[in-house]
Amino acid sequence: MRPFFAVGLVFAGCCSNVIFLELLARKHPGCGNIVTFAQFLFIAVEGFLFEADLGRKQPAIPIRYYAIMVTMFFTVSVVNNYALNLNIAMPLHMIFRSGSLIANMVLGIIILKKR
Repeated sequence: MRPFFAVGLVFAGCCSNVIFLELLARKHPGCGNIVTFAQFLFIAVEGFLFEADLGRKQPAIPIRYYAIMVTMFFTVSVVNNYALNLNIAMPLHMIFRSGSLIANMVLGIIILKKR
């Protein structure tokens, strides 16, 4: 797969996610948290099945550090969902949500000593 095609698919997936989240939030206010939980649950189950090989594969990082990072990321995502209830523009909301990526990188440097 060519890199530009892969980047295009990721971009299209992220944009479609934001579009459908906005449509859901307009139709059913307050649904952002259940959507976020469903996404986290799907990724956790998929990771357990395919990446952790049903728990038989040893994790690359200690579970304690991983749990801290996931908890912080989930908290930031839930807080970002509350911005949808404030009737702000979706581009501004996208900027808020992308700020969690920078927060995760900073926490990775501080907690996990990654460079």
